[in-house]
Amino acid sequence: MKQKIVIKLQMDSDKCRNKALTIAAEIKGVTAVSIDGDRVVVTGDNVDTVCLANRLKKKFRSIMFLSVEEVKIPTAEEKKKEEEKKKEEEKKKEEEKKRLQCCAVLCHPPPSCNQCHITSCQCKCDPCNKCQCPKCDGHCVLLCCKC
Repeated sequence: MKQKIVIKLQMDSDKCRNKALTIAAEIKGVTAVSIDGDRVVVTGDNVDTVCLANRLKKKFRSIMFLSVEEVKIPTAEEKKKEEEKKKEEEKKKEEEKKRLQCCAVLCHPPPSCNQCHITSCQCKCDPCNKCQCPKCDGHCVLLCCKC
């Protein structure tokens, strides 16, 4: 059983930090040791917490176990499920990007207004048609250049 143990120690100097690391690393079953501020994080397989506490207590005045938890190793099935979810999310994002791409890139330029040739048109002409381009499936709307 893989464990993650977080221990709070009073470490005032670099020498104390190094000593805490070496003491924790010497315990049977420990695979990794790290320091996060005044906390020592120990991970390993079947670590004897009592032995760890006794050894640290010899050097440090007070120790406090903040957490002892089991680290779950993802199985092959769980990894496959996560990969499938990521692939599905990427496909959805790509489809959304394709759908939302700018019409000016995918379609023909918007036609000019045939009814009014004045630049100060106040949208009195007929509304322009939807795009007929098969790439954008009619999601974009072409507006009159002069309106």
